[in-house]
Amino acid sequence: MSTRDVLAGAGIGAALAFMFDPAGGGRRRALARDKAVRATRKTRDGLDATARDMAQRARGIAAASRGRWSNETVDDVRLLERVRAKLGRACSHPRAIDVEVREGEVTLRGPILAGEVDDLLATAEAVRGVRAVVNELDPHEDASGIPSLQGEGRTAGPSLDIMQHNWAPATRALVTAGIVATGVYLASYARRDAHAA
Repeated sequence: MSTRDVLAGAGIGAALAFMFDPAGGGRRRALARDKAVRATRKTRDGLDATARDMAQRARGIAAASRGRWSNETVDDVRLLERVRAKLGRACSHPRAIDVEVREGEVTLRGPILAGEVDDLLATAEAVRGVRAVVNELDPHEDASGIPSLQGEGRTAGPSLDIMQHNWAPATRALVTAGIVATGVYLASYARRDAHAA
């Protein structure tokens, strides 16, 4: 009998004595059962959220692909909403910007920090359906004295999930799968080197 077998047997015996102790074993078993039920529920909820996220992303990618190859004309109301939805990623005070759309031509007005003008114009030009962008923005070097630029403004941040602070369920699943696959590969590579030596 090896030392490892003795230690394993002692560990199993201690765990059984701990769980089936007449004084506190019932409470410990109930806690263990509750933790197992909670872990099962959390796992199920996480898998459901990941599956929904992946399905929605697939539909979004398909819709974006169809849209890029489509020559449909976009009505001005829809185009206005598309441009407004993108403003928060390009400037720190999107509510200060007035957007007007007429037959695919987007006019941008309002105060803006000078360093954000180029990003805002490029973002507006990249929106599907925009034919031209007219720049009537009022750039300022700093926000002092401009009421609509007061307060702590911030841009929404990068749109890539991997660059975000909180990852979406699908991104989390893909990164986890990549880490596990890398670990399996490295372990098999190390084992192969050990057998070759």
